[in-house]
Amino acid sequence: MKKVFITLITMLLLCLNAYAFDYIKEKQYVYYNPQTTKWSTSQTSPKDIRLMYKMFVGSGGFSEYYNNKGKLAIGPFTNMEFINNGDFIGVDNANLKFVKYVYHNGYFNIAQLDDAYIRKLFPNTKIIKISEFKNNEITIYKKPFEKQDYLIINDTKNGFYKYSYKPKNVQKTYITALVSISKFGKITFSHYGDDNDLFPALKIFVKRSK
Repeated sequence: MKKVFITLITMLLLCLNAYAFDYIKEKQYVYYNPQTTKWSTSQTSPKDIRLMYKMFVGSGGFSEYYNNKGKLAIGPFTNMEFINNGDFIGVDNANLKFVKYVYHNGYFNIAQLDDAYIRKLFPNTKIIKISEFKNNEITIYKKPFEKQDYLIINDTKNGFYKYSYKPKNVQKTYITALVSISKFGKITFSHYGDDNDLFPALKIFVKRSK
């Protein structure tokens, strides 16, 4: 009985921390090695390029990274960043996208992650693309008592700055694109409740599967 209890607790903790990435924090350094093209949070060679993460009031919540000369090297593009297998990943909450930072000809640029990479980052999720919404609505189906995580990925030119969900509890992490659905009903994704040409609301209808 004790072993069963420990197993259940362990499974619960794994579920709660499934997407708890080790995000870069304020004034933390990240290092890029031009020879290996890998990123890390500690220096690996004398030729590493060192960047410091800063976030300023009025930046809109976007991250900025500065080099040793105090010049802006990255940003403001994404809201949160973490390192995954040597790649520097950025979470773009305003546009529901995921990118990685790459170095080319002396500059850091962004490259959008493809679906295969995103699925590796979030192996237990299903992807819903914005282009799949019809008239800003989409219907998904689930079984009773079934819980499923979804990633709402933006494959359009539309932006979703300051958008949030109703009900709020479908978003379990700081990643806006990631939602956890366990109940039937309607989920509204909107800009402070607006629904107009400037800020169209997206509606997800969750129904019982046949």
